[in-house]
Amino acid sequence: MRLSLPRFHFDDSPVEAGLALFALLCFAAWLRLNGIGWDGFAGLHPDERHLYFVTQAMFEALRDPANAGLSFTDWWLSAASPLNPHAGEKFYVYGEAPLIAGVLVGWVTGTTDWFAFMGGARTLAAVVDIGAVLAVFLGARLLAGNTAALVVAALYTVMPSALQLANFHTVDVWLSAAVAGAMVPMLALATGRSGRAGPVAMAALAGALTGLALACKITGVLLAPAGIAALVLAWRRGGLGAARALIALAAAVILALAVFRLANPFAFEGPGLFGLRPSADWIADFVELGKFTAREDFPPNWQWIAGYGVLRFLRDFVLFGAGPVATGLFGLLLWRHPRRWGAVIVPLLALGGFVVLTAMGQVSALRYATPGLGPMAVALAPAVRWLDARAIVAALAAAFWWGSGMVILHDGQHPRIAASHWLWSLPAGTHLTNETDWDESLPSIVSPGAGSPYRWPGHDGWFTFETLDMTAPDSPEKASRMAGILSQTDFLILSSDRQSAVMPRLADRFPMTTAHYAMLFSGEACFALALEIDRGYPLPGLPFDDSWAQEPWRVYDHPHVRIYRRLPCFDADHYANRLRRALMNSRSDDP
Repeated sequence: MRLSLPRFHFDDSPVEAGLALFALLCFAAWLRLNGIGWDGFAGLHPDERHLYFVTQAMFEALRDPANAGLSFTDWWLSAASPLNPHAGEKFYVYGEAPLIAGVLVGWVTGTTDWFAFMGGARTLAAVVDIGAVLAVFLGARLLAGNTAALVVAALYTVMPSALQLANFHTVDVWLSAAVAGAMVPMLALATGRSGRAGPVAMAALAGALTGLALACKITGVLLAPAGIAALVLAWRRGGLGAARALIALAAAVILALAVFRLANPFAFEGPGLFGLRPSADWIADFVELGKFTAREDFPPNWQWIAGYGVLRFLRDFVLFGAGPVATGLFGLLLWRHPRRWGAVIVPLLALGGFVVLTAMGQVSALRYATPGLGPMAVALAPAVRWLDARAIVAALAAAFWWGSGMVILHDGQHPRIAASHWLWSLPAGTHLTNETDWDESLPSIVSPGAGSPYRWPGHDGWFTFETLDMTAPDSPEKASRMAGILSQTDFLILSSDRQSAVMPRLADRFPMTTAHYAMLFSGEACFALALEIDRGYPLPGLPFDDSWAQEPWRVYDHPHVRIYRRLPCFDADHYANRLRRALMNSRSDDP
C-alpha cells in the first residue's frame, strides 16, 4: 500500500519551506562549529597537519619582500610560484583549491599563526559543509519537492562521516561540497527545470562545479558519468536538440577545464593561462604516492594487507558513513523504485562511482567514499515520499540519535589529550616509552587550562623518552633492544591500537611482535594497565564498541589509548627469550 506524504505546507508555501531550511542550516552550523576544537587544537590529524605545514610555508612566501613585485601570472599561473606546494622537496597530492582558499582566508583575516589558523581553517571547513547541506536540499527539491528535500537534507546533516569530516581541514569536505553542488545543475538538466538560464547554462555550471571538484581532489572526475547521464536525459526529454546537446557538452567540458586550471594552478607548468603542460613536480608527487600505497613495509598499509575486504567496507559505510537510517531508506528506494529510474540515475551514478572506487581500491578509507553521501541523500528524496508523517519523524529521530555519537566524540575530550593531561601529572624525570615514531606519541601538545600556554612533549625536559620501534622487522636484535628499553621505562604508552590490533593479524610476518602483545595484555610481561581510555562510538544510552571498524575512522578523533606501568617483576631476560622463541618457532614452521 502506497502511503502519501503529508504536505506540512512546505510544498505549497515557499516562505514556510525557506524558514524550515534556514532553521535546518542553523542546526547544521551549530553541530559542526561546536566540534572544531575536537582535539584541543593539538593538530592530531596527520593529513590535516600536513596541510598546516604547507600553509605555513605559503604564508612565509607571502611575507617575503623578494616576492612583493611578482605579477599575478608569476604567483598563480606558473610552476615557479613560491606558493607551489609541489616544488622542491615538498610533497603534496591533494587538490590545491582547499589549500589556496585556506591560505587566502587566513591571510585576509590575519589568522596566520599556527593555532589561530587551525581554528579558522576548521571553521571554514564547517561552513563549506553547511553549503553541502544546502546543495542537498536544492538537488532533492528538483526530484521530490520541498518537504522530501528538507527531510533528506536533515539526514545528510547528521550522517556520521559528514559530521566527522566537517571538523577537519582536509580536502575531503571540500570535495563533498563540490559534488553535492554539482548535483543541482545536473538534476536541473535531467528534470527539464533549467529555468530562464537554459540547459546550456546549466551544463556549463555543472562543468564548472565538476572542475572545482577536480581541484579539490583528482577523484572529482567520478562526476563525469553523472554529468553525461544528465545531458542524455535532457536530450531525451526534448529539451535539447542534437546540436544544442553538443554545445552544452562542449560548454561543460570547457568550463570544467577552465576552473581546474584556475583553482588547481600548479598542476601545470605555465607560465600563463595557456601553459597547459602538466607539471613534472605534480606528476612526480602522484608517482611517489603510488609507490607508498604499494609498499608492504609501510605501516598504514598493513590494515588493508591483513584483510579488510569489500564486505567490511560496506559494513563500515552503512554504520559510520551514511548511517543505518539513510541506508535503510536507500534499500527501500532500490526495492520500491520503478524500473525506469529517470533523473534519480544522476545522483546514483555519483554515489556509485565513489563507493565502488573506494571498495575496490588498495586503500578503502571511508573518507574516500564520503563525497558520495550528498548524492546518496539527494537520491533518497523519492523514497521519502513513500513514508507517512510518523515514519518520517521516527526516521529523523533515529538518524539524529545515531549521528549524535559523532557530535559527542567531537566534544573536546580526545583520548590522547586526556591521557596527556594524566601524564603531565606524573613527577619530573618519569621515563616514558612510545611504540613508534610514525604514530602519534604521548604526551601530545596540551594546554593546562584556559588561557595557559601550550606544553610540548619536551617541555622543561620533564620526561625522558624512548621509542620501541615496534614496526621494525622482527629479529633477535629487536627482541634485545625492546627488552633493554622496557627494563628502564616507567610507563609503556599505546596511543592507539594501530599496532596492537593489526600486527598480530600478520602473525607470520610479526611472530615476535604478536608474542609481545600477548605477554603485555595477559600480564605475563609484568606491566599493569594504569590508564585506559576507549570512547568507542558513544551513542546516548548505548555505548557502542567500534574497535572492529577501519582504522582511519577511529584513530584521528577517538583512538583506544592504554598506558601500562612497569612492575618490579619485569624480567628482561625472560621477556627477550620469550620473544626469540616465538621468532624461532615461526621460522622452524616455514616450508
